[in-house]
This record gives sequence, structure tokens and C-alpha cells, in this order.
Amino acid sequence: MPTWEQLDELSRLPDPSTLLFETRSGAPAQGEPGRCEAVGHWSFHAGRAGYTVTPLDTRSGHGSATYCGDVDVDGLVYQVHRGPRRRIVQAWADSQGAWQGRFVLADAIWAVPVAPQPEPVDCPWCAGGPPDTLRLAGSGPVEGIFSVWMAEYADGSGRGIVIQHDPDDEPYTVCLEPAHSVLRAGLRDWTLSDDELALRFTAHAAAQELELVVLPVNSSVLCRVARRWGR
Repeated sequence: MPTWEQLDELSRLPDPSTLLFETRSGAPAQGEPGRCEAVGHWSFHAGRAGYTVTPLDTRSGHGSATYCGDVDVDGLVYQVHRGPRRRIVQAWADSQGAWQGRFVLADAIWAVPVAPQPEPVDCPWCAGGPPDTLRLAGSGPVEGIFSVWMAEYADGSGRGIVIQHDPDDEPYTVCLEPAHSVLRAGLRDWTLSDDELALRFTAHAAAQELELVVLPVNSSVLCRVARRWGR
């Protein structure tokens, strides 16, 4: 594991994805020998430039026409590619003996970073947003704070919202369950009828734009919930 001083020194190098190397004359260019040559050639020159490069056995870019293999560069994975990418001047003499020319692309070897795999999303609010329905699961004082529980399923499980009212602390607090976040959402008051949860906000909160989603209605379902709470 590099020390902080070593990482700071490495950070001064150009980004590895900017490195572009000319291919070796006469070196294998096709098939597995050509791919191994490209990985070794890029690794050699990147190492000379100051990077710590280790060829890998993974095949993250399998199927791409230019892909040759993977390398570890200072702890990050890069794909090594070979193909027409380096701009050169092609010159010739015309029938009058005057030099003519144009830009063409010659083969080169380069590397592109492999995006890291996203961390798994365990929170149901983050993965799926708000539930389609919320049901009244219970209410009552908890340590002097009156709370109302609303849950996704009739048994109280699944995603839920808890509204807590501390008489000594306004406005109310809104909690998303399972443990996701606690929001001081500017909620001043609420009332619950058979088919609707009515939320009353402070003047500041009411001036902010809220997205509301209408949920299926029956006698035990709360029909409105702020979608923004699930973000």
C-alpha cells in the first residue's frame, strides 16, 4: 500500500489515459501474440514514465476490436487497446516533384480506465424509491415524543415513515425506515382520515417545491407521501 507521500508524488504524473505509445516495428500485431505484445509494450513505457503497472488476467473489454488486456496502474484497472489512433503526416511527391501530404491515423497503444463496480444498494428507499402504498401501523408516545408509524405492509414491515412530535421542539421530525435518514422536513402538523394523510408545513417549507405521488386508496392506506423523502 503506497504511503501518502508516494500517492502525492504519483498524483503529479499525467493521467494514465493520456499516454499514447507508438507500436514496435516488426512486433506481433494480430491474435493473442499481438494482444500480449500491446499490453507488455504499454506496461513497459508506462513503468518508465513512473507508474506502477501490473498486467492482469481479467478480460473486462472482451469483444472490442481494439482491446488487448487489463493492467493495474497504481491500484486502478485500465484496459489496454491497440488500433489506429496516432495522427501522423503521410507525404508523397506529385508528378511535378512537389511534396504533398495529409494526416492519417497510424496504429498506437493506449489505455482507458475501467469504471469500478458500484457498491450494492441495500437501502430499499434508495433502490426502489417510495412504496406504492403506506398503511397506518401504529401510534403513541415513545420516551415523551408522540410518534405515528406508517408501513408498506399490513404487518408493519417494509419501507415506512415515522412522524415524531416533540412538544418542546418544532417542527416535527420525519424518519424513513428501515434506517435511511432523519429529516427536519418543516412539517408543522398533520391529520389522518380514512383515505388521506394531510401534511401541513411551515411557511418556509411550503414555499419549496414538493413532488407528491398519489397512492392507491382504501380504508387503511395513506394516499399521499412526498416522493422527495425517498431521495
